[in-house]
Amino acid sequence: MRCPMGRRFLGIAEAAEYLDMSQRWMYRDSRRYGIPRYYFGGRLKFKIEDLERWAQQQKVS
Repeated sequence: MRCPMGRRFLGIAEAAEYLDMSQRWMYRDSRRYGIPRYYFGGRLKFKIEDLERWAQQQKVS
């Protein structure tokens, strides 16, 4: 998936949509499953490259 609007970071709703997960999962479980998270001004953000790398690591053979 291409970077939406040329941005490097996504908010919680966009990151959840990007991974096809719920926003609740992103808040609750993203740290537990090793997705790097960032806080800017008290808002949770995700780097697109980190989401892509994490998704590739979930590949099942």
